[in-house]
Amino acid sequence: MNTILEQFVPNFKLTNDLKYDIQKFFTIHNDKETLEHTLKVAAEARRVAQLYNADPLKAEQVGLLHDISNVIPVKEMLHVAEVLSIEILPEERTYARILHQKLSKAMAFEIFKIDDQEMLSAIECHTTMKPHSSLLDKVLFISDKISWELPGDHQYLKDIRTKVDEHKITEGILIYLNNIWEQRDKLKLVHPWLIKAREELLKQF
Repeated sequence: MNTILEQFVPNFKLTNDLKYDIQKFFTIHNDKETLEHTLKVAAEARRVAQLYNADPLKAEQVGLLHDISNVIPVKEMLHVAEVLSIEILPEERTYARILHQKLSKAMAFEIFKIDDQEMLSAIECHTTMKPHSSLLDKVLFISDKISWELPGDHQYLKDIRTKVDEHKITEGILIYLNNIWEQRDKLKLVHPWLIKAREELLKQF
């Protein structure tokens, strides 16, 4: 394990039960909020994977791992990413919080010993999506979004959930990406991966 990550795993040893390990990991960091979100996403990812004949165990596991980098203070994310030799886009340097998806990928590999490239890819793009995405990429991405419990009425999330349940996951993803694009002038960052993923999907529909 890279030494810069040792500070985030005090008195922590892996078992053969990832769900238990994740619960212990966030408990050590006193991060109940991320743990609750993580468990919801993992359960939703397993459900969605079964709808699309994807691997439900892999889906659940990437759901458990996708936000593990939340234990890193945002002000330290850029530095940690640099030490870990993560490729950092110019846009990510202006808004370091978006690096959490790449940091979670690195931590899944370094701390939780995940070396499955399909799983690591899904973790890496769970916030922004990316072009040429796999089914597992899509399952985690959309499960993360429809697991949110936002205040107020958000019709686009209802529409996404409907599309997912109708076996139209790609259309559901495009609804989300379009929603972000329409708000681009209000947002701190629209990630280049999201832009390219949206352009790719628009050509399909």
